[in-house]
Amino acid sequence: MTFQPRIQPTGDTPPQNLQAEAAVLGACLVSAEAMERVSDILRPEFFYKPANGYIFRACIELAKRSQPVDIITVRDELQKLALLEQAGATEYLLELESGAGIPANVEAHAEVIEEAWVRREMLNSARHIKELGSNYEVEIGVALSRAEEAIFRLATQRTPDEPVSLSTLLSEQWDEIEHRHENPGSAMGVPSGFYQLDEMTGGFQDSQLIILAARPGVGKTSMALGIAQHVAVKEKLPVAVFSLEMSRHDLTQRLLCAEAQVDSKLLRTGKLSETDWAKIANAMGALSEGQLFIDDRAALTILELRARSRRLKARYDIQLVVVDYLQLMYGSTRAENRNQEVSEISRGLKALAKEIQVPVIALSQLSRAPEQRGDRKPQLSDLRESGCLTGDSRVYLPDAGLYRPIKDLVGLQGFNVLAVNTETWKLELAPVTHAFATGVKAVSEIRTKTGRTVRATANHKFLTIDGWRRLDELSSGDRIAVPRWLSGPEEPTMSDAELGLLGHLIGDGCTLPRHSIQYTTREMDLAETVAGLASEVFGDTVRPRIHPERSWVQVYLAASARLTHRVRNPIAAWLDDMGVFGLRSHEKFVPGRVFQQPIGGVVTFLRHLWATDGCVSSLTGIYYATSSRRLAGDVQSLLLRLGINAVLITSSQGDKGRDQYHVVVMGKAERERFLSLIGGVNTRRQIRCAEVLVDSAKTKSNTNRDVIPSSAWTTYAVPAFAAAGLTHREFQQALGSRYSGNGLYRQNLGRGRAQRAAIAAGSPELLKLSESDVYWDRIVAITDLGREEVFDLTVDGLHNFVVQDIISHNSIEQDADLVMFIYREGLHNEEVKRNKTELMVAKHRNGPIGDVPLLFLESQTRFVNVTRQPGGMDH
Repeated sequence: MTFQPRIQPTGDTPPQNLQAEAAVLGACLVSAEAMERVSDILRPEFFYKPANGYIFRACIELAKRSQPVDIITVRDELQKLALLEQAGATEYLLELESGAGIPANVEAHAEVIEEAWVRREMLNSARHIKELGSNYEVEIGVALSRAEEAIFRLATQRTPDEPVSLSTLLSEQWDEIEHRHENPGSAMGVPSGFYQLDEMTGGFQDSQLIILAARPGVGKTSMALGIAQHVAVKEKLPVAVFSLEMSRHDLTQRLLCAEAQVDSKLLRTGKLSETDWAKIANAMGALSEGQLFIDDRAALTILELRARSRRLKARYDIQLVVVDYLQLMYGSTRAENRNQEVSEISRGLKALAKEIQVPVIALSQLSRAPEQRGDRKPQLSDLRESGCLTGDSRVYLPDAGLYRPIKDLVGLQGFNVLAVNTETWKLELAPVTHAFATGVKAVSEIRTKTGRTVRATANHKFLTIDGWRRLDELSSGDRIAVPRWLSGPEEPTMSDAELGLLGHLIGDGCTLPRHSIQYTTREMDLAETVAGLASEVFGDTVRPRIHPERSWVQVYLAASARLTHRVRNPIAAWLDDMGVFGLRSHEKFVPGRVFQQPIGGVVTFLRHLWATDGCVSSLTGIYYATSSRRLAGDVQSLLLRLGINAVLITSSQGDKGRDQYHVVVMGKAERERFLSLIGGVNTRRQIRCAEVLVDSAKTKSNTNRDVIPSSAWTTYAVPAFAAAGLTHREFQQALGSRYSGNGLYRQNLGRGRAQRAAIAAGSPELLKLSESDVYWDRIVAITDLGREEVFDLTVDGLHNFVVQDIISHNSIEQDADLVMFIYREGLHNEEVKRNKTELMVAKHRNGPIGDVPLLFLESQTRFVNVTRQPGGMDH
């Protein structure tokens, strides 16, 4: 993770110990043992002096790669990070080495550094709380929650995970085994009381977010109360219930009827028998012994709920939180629409579960979609608050290097996609747990400056510099995130000769049925190259023949054997096997087998393809031209594998013929990358590439292309330098810019300027953006289209994926570890008993899914197991 130490404000010197910092760094430079001792205690941001933070960051990076830590390797690492000068150059490293502390004392010195950092953070938190108290634009409830969260985070982050001895682990394991033996079939997590559900899930686990969803009137509140009651009364574990819909009085009555197993109508009317009175008395005693805390405040915000849960955890050590229900909560006052707000609440509940390390059950209302289906069974798509993509949207699968239409992924799981981690702004592999259709809906198309297009529903979300935004909130001129590069396979499955020949044939080959396979060029050496490649790949099964004509050269690639209905030209069979035989110019594309190659193979293919309809010129630029839209898109995607973000431009030919598509390599850095990686096939093209490379070195970079949107100034830079006590004038002076007031903050940031701004402001977030794997592509058009069948994915962990070479979001159930639906067929089918219930486990991040049969006792408003089981809520 990248890091930039915070610049401390001027005035009174905050807590720090520069001698201890120098002693620790010096010891790390001379002793591997010292580095090992402090690596679990210190982080780069603990150092008060920025230069010391940079140096420790370099030490950590080296240690992660199991490389030696000494003055030479640290200096080289700082150079790679472009931080050597800021770290005091080699002279400061020599100074630290000469004043190295004693390795035996390094842990004590590290603890001094950590304590000073904690005290500085306390002061920073105090300043932050003071600012919140003075800012009347922030609601008081929000301000209190943020203040409490700041202190809570500071108190908890100082407790690192310590290694645990095997003897301790064996003792804990023995206790678990003994408990299992004495209570066969019991859950290891928090039991629900429904034994088949507990067998499937192992109980509700710490840090899990569980979504329990149903249509109105089906009984989700009764189900959740039953679970809370079981945990509090039977398992003797403290539980918190946040009820945003029902009052505490109504909840208490429900709990009492369920525990006493008496008819709720009798309780409300007072027509209780002596037996019922005895049951009520016993139930009150049992409920009183359980620790169940009810909060019935309406209009609760996610910040308030998290604050109240933290207090209950600290005071009573609650082991389960129930929220009834999700759609009645409120998110941040900054949310631009309800869909975005619900997504924020979902993320907040997951964050709460992780923060206080208990399972959180959130009830959710389903859409009306189940009522429009024949069987009315709920599906994950009914839970959605975000949109969907058309079936032909191509999802990138990095393990195979292939693109697959999203409709072809339905029913599959366990494969990886490429997703952006918005904490680090790096692309990572992320597993898909579910791919599904979501019905027929109206869609719109987004088209970007680089020529990318994607079709999605109005509520589908795309990543902007200010967070995820729905398609219908975006407009022309907005910038959305696309990948700067794509990872792919590392093992080749095609030879360089095959890739070279394929590139030439796709570009200038004629491979139509009932037509001789041939290649046309104006250059004799290219004709000889193609003939040689054909012989290298197919040996004596083909007989290449070069035939010069008026102003061009034909290469006929005939088979050696006599062709019959059972014997084909081996080149035709080879192309047919890849799906690219018999295509006219406007139908051509790059077969998937090329996408499955490592970078070297991709380079080889593109080098030979560019020799056909490609251009490298100082005057006209670097581009590839074709009449096939699909081929142009494939070339653009292949270039992305090389870290080259090309632009696809459509050139209309009017009445003269088909539109032409140009894949243009723009930007100084990307042109030079193309020239150095791909270059030319023959001598003439190699000389041309060298000339263009020399010309490119004389030009300046276009800083208006690969930029970070201007709002990054106010989102990251301004708050960071303000917290460091710098004025706008001082910050702009440190940045090396002439003071221009707020005018500077209306400009987009080139990556170089963003990095300098991050260092000047002390903003680790801006530094990550400057080194990110994201290109901010500008939207040029959004067009409403018709209705189409649409689909989506559930992506574990990062909750987004690359589709159509654009970064796309997925559904709200992404945040949940467990999703359950309540389905009662008897509510709409008179032939089925009304009490028959299926609890459908539709998503289980770490286990199986399936249906759990239950019964609903309407008079007691509770669900019970179908058959008896010791310890369960049985009927």
